[in-house]
Amino acid sequence: MPHKSRPDLGAVASYTFPKPRRLTVGGGTVVAIDVPGQQLVSLRLVHPHGGASEPLDAMGVSALTSEVLEDGPNGNSSLAPALERHGAEWVSRVNWDAFITGLDAPAGRLPEAVRLFADAVRRPALNPDDVVRRRDQLLERFWLEAASAGTLAMRSLGGQLFTGRYATPLAGGPVKLADVTPETVAAFHADSVASVAGTLVVVGDLTGIDLEDLGKTVFGDAAAVRASEPTEPAPPPGELPRVLIVDRPGSVQSALVIAHRAPSRSQVDLPRAEGVSEVLGGMFTSRLNLELRERLGYTYGAGSRFDLRRDSGVFFMSAQVEADTTAHSVTSSLEQVAKLRESGVTEEELAAVRDSNTVGLPVTYATARAMAGALVDMVVHDLPEDHVDRVRAGYERLTKESLDSAATEYLRPEESVVVVVGDAERLRQPLTDTGVGPVEVRTPDSLWT
Repeated sequence: MPHKSRPDLGAVASYTFPKPRRLTVGGGTVVAIDVPGQQLVSLRLVHPHGGASEPLDAMGVSALTSEVLEDGPNGNSSLAPALERHGAEWVSRVNWDAFITGLDAPAGRLPEAVRLFADAVRRPALNPDDVVRRRDQLLERFWLEAASAGTLAMRSLGGQLFTGRYATPLAGGPVKLADVTPETVAAFHADSVASVAGTLVVVGDLTGIDLEDLGKTVFGDAAAVRASEPTEPAPPPGELPRVLIVDRPGSVQSALVIAHRAPSRSQVDLPRAEGVSEVLGGMFTSRLNLELRERLGYTYGAGSRFDLRRDSGVFFMSAQVEADTTAHSVTSSLEQVAKLRESGVTEEELAAVRDSNTVGLPVTYATARAMAGALVDMVVHDLPEDHVDRVRAGYERLTKESLDSAATEYLRPEESVVVVVGDAERLRQPLTDTGVGPVEVRTPDSLWT
């Protein structure tokens, strides 16, 4: 068999995100992308009432309501089997900025599945027994997940950076969620979901699908979304930088998070901010990973990223390390930030950031679900329809100078809090000796009381 050489790579084609179609139906808006041949349609309904808008005496109500909707119009976990008869799968999630429901269904069965979906969202049973059962499951899940040191460290972060709602985890924490009653869930659903039309995202092969009819089925006579302006939450009192140890006696490992507040999504130049985060900790070849994993051998992996919301944001670095390396891991991470701010990025790092955020876009948005996710992001954050193309162009325009300036603009180690989950008796003195800042010790049970 004759030897064949590998073909040369061609030039990378620039990707263009499909232009969505918009139409107003009653009090709501339908945003749709027709993808011929994509027979699995993704449908998402976006309501602008996420965890950040919850009152402080009902924290966790949106997450609990999201769970209870899966019990369907007839209660007792009846929705999933009903949707399966149409080949459809229920989708529901809550973040700080939005309450999102939806389904993925075959195009040929979409109208039938959407009628069932509309009943589940607008007219759920909300049986008190179902609410209590789901609440108990969430409470049990909270502590099961918090058994992971990394999860506990991330959940401990909010109270170190914010006052108000962000100081308690999205699901309400173990104390506040326990106070949410079936009546509270019913009131939240009536005021924030059932009576509010929202925005309906539909992506897939829409041949023969009447989008206006879908909108009427989902929106009914619900009212339009009331406009609201986000308000930046205040920080808690205390010196910065500082260190919080969440005590886990006897732990041989530590989970550490170094974080500070960041601007909101609308205030950030996304390619510059996320680009410099990728250089620091967003790729396998990032500086944190090469230092803490490859050179020092302290961890299996270290990373960083931004969590950007409508009213504020967070930047954080994270890793899980051997207990005796915890203090040095903290100072080494901060040293990498300092070096990046002082010396900037290399041409190789610049090229890696550009390529990782442009070359793979056709694959990133190859499915209806991925495109629907991008549209949901645009709806939640009031982004323009060509947002994906603008971000792609922003990455293509990146220069060393623009990333260097992003490092000094968006990375602020002097405002950081360091959260470490580990053995306080073993860690307190080494962390004090780093000189990063004052050290406080808390137990997990005391964090959200």
